[in-house]
Amino acid sequence: MAFAWGKVFGMSEQVNRRITFIAAYRTAQARGMADPAQFARKAVQETQFVYSKASKQQWGRGAVGGTLMTFKTYSIAYLELLHRMATQGGPEGKKAALLALGMLMVMGGAGGLPFAEDAEDVAEALARMLGYNISVKKARQELLEDTFGRGIAAFIDKGITGLPGVPLDVSGRLGMGNLIPGTGLLQPKTDHTSDVLEIAGPAGDMAKRAFDAGGRLLKGDIAGAALQASPTAWRNLAKGIDMATTGMYRDAKGYKVLDTDMLEAALKSVGFQPKSVATIQKANAEAQQAKNFYSMRAQSIRMKWAQGVFEGDMDKVQEARDEIADWNAKNPDQRMVISVPSVMKKVQEMRKPKDERIAATAPKAMRANLRAEFEKAREGL
Repeated sequence: MAFAWGKVFGMSEQVNRRITFIAAYRTAQARGMADPAQFARKAVQETQFVYSKASKQQWGRGAVGGTLMTFKTYSIAYLELLHRMATQGGPEGKKAALLALGMLMVMGGAGGLPFAEDAEDVAEALARMLGYNISVKKARQELLEDTFGRGIAAFIDKGITGLPGVPLDVSGRLGMGNLIPGTGLLQPKTDHTSDVLEIAGPAGDMAKRAFDAGGRLLKGDIAGAALQASPTAWRNLAKGIDMATTGMYRDAKGYKVLDTDMLEAALKSVGFQPKSVATIQKANAEAQQAKNFYSMRAQSIRMKWAQGVFEGDMDKVQEARDEIADWNAKNPDQRMVISVPSVMKKVQEMRKPKDERIAATAPKAMRANLRAEFEKAREGL
């Protein structure tokens, strides 16, 4: 089954290499080169790349490096190809490099150009360090729409995915915007799990799914555990069947994301993300990230204000108020209001012993037992 599944991809790879070899061989003959076959062989290696261990960097050949660099061979080789054409190919090479980038932009849009998403992560991290809660993707999209109109802007931003009627997300598959793993760690977030797993690569994803599958198995969910531990192809097929059965795309918790049709279910079942799902998921991710940063800043400022009251430090209280004013000046569409009662409630919590705070926030059924255990611990002091 694995051979049959991979045969489709293997055949397309063979066709690409044969066409390249034939075209290069004929070019060499037309130019009167002494060894057309050698020229054609080099053309195949430099444009279709070599995927053996010998073509990897030395530290990427071992168990750890090889695992981290899984699926990175193509993107690295593509950047090397662009560099060779631009620096060693003369005027024609520079044109070829621009043509390659143009084709990449057609397929993946401006966000699919090399390092585009990495640059966005860095820009958003710097903006949030300065107190601005902005989305670079959203700002770029709005700028393009204001300049070119919505239809052309969608094509520039997402490539052919942005064209009307295209049912699947091509940019997510063919774009090369995210080349440096873990750049999301630069941004202040409530959870960096996905960024850490991005650095770990496929091995990290496999380990996470193994733990998730183990947890489901312990709960008696054998089917869910088997699906969680299965290859991506099988999980895509299961997701497609679920979409066809329920008429909706659901998230990992089983909650509805949006309604879908049979064509979108069929695309998902063979491994393609429907355009509608990709668009909504990206918008939801950006909105959630902005919401989380707002909550983090509000909580941080509220805590500083409460500490100032608790410690009797009025300078710290004023500093918290100044931070609120600074936030509202930089983010006028996301005004922050922190009420005095919420601050005083935090102060009251700070004045309680830790055991009382734990007992007060515990479920009602546990409070009496926890208070008894804490009282017993105090008697032993």
